[in-house]
Amino acid sequence: MIVTDIINKTELEMTREEMIEAMVKSDRQVDLYFDYEKNDCPESPEFAYLKWNHENWTTVDGKRFICSYFVDERALSDYGAYNVSDIVNYFLPEEAKKIVLG
Repeated sequence: MIVTDIINKTELEMTREEMIEAMVKSDRQVDLYFDYEKNDCPESPEFAYLKWNHENWTTVDGKRFICSYFVDERALSDYGAYNVSDIVNYFLPEEAKKIVLG
């Protein structure tokens, strides 16, 4: 996947595992921008509490991850906390239209 590195001002080809490694080992953050609206109830979107189109992923200690949610650049007060095992199911850069490494 093509990733825009805004620190080093370059574009990189990275896998999901390499992005997770950058968060863990280099204390970087990954922003995923989607061209559709995601929600917390994909089975029944009409019952969704939370809707977003941008995720910001960071790590606390290399084992715990925080995902902050945004709608059209406006931060939402809700966030998700995931452990290193859960991130495989929730960190989905392959679905993003744009990926930024900060």
